[in-house]
Amino acid sequence: MGWQQHAACRDTVPDLFFPATDDFTSPEAARQLLAAGGVCNRCPVRRECLTYAVESGEAHGIWAGHTPADLRAIRRQRAAGVPDPVVDADPMCPGCSLLFALPAIDGQLCPACAERQEKGA
Repeated sequence: MGWQQHAACRDTVPDLFFPATDDFTSPEAARQLLAAGGVCNRCPVRRECLTYAVESGEAHGIWAGHTPADLRAIRRQRAAGVPDPVVDADPMCPGCSLLFALPAIDGQLCPACAERQEKGA
């Protein structure tokens, strides 16, 4: 993961991003979330961090300023076919939500969907 070497948190104590509890209504965890969010807000690889956390199923800690509950919500939405504006910012196939490598044109069908369309399926 090359993006990690550019992360704003790389020289920060990891405990800041992993509170003792995932109950962010507790005063201590809420303070940690604010402090971690301050680091995340100035991070040049925040999108990569969020994408990693969502796609790898991270269940603990603060990733790109997001709590575990935030990450679960993003995963649920994506599973329901609703792309996340940050994680899924790359062009994607409108037929199946497959993400394209750049330089794709947003709205373009992936090869499998284009083939199905040609066959009239």
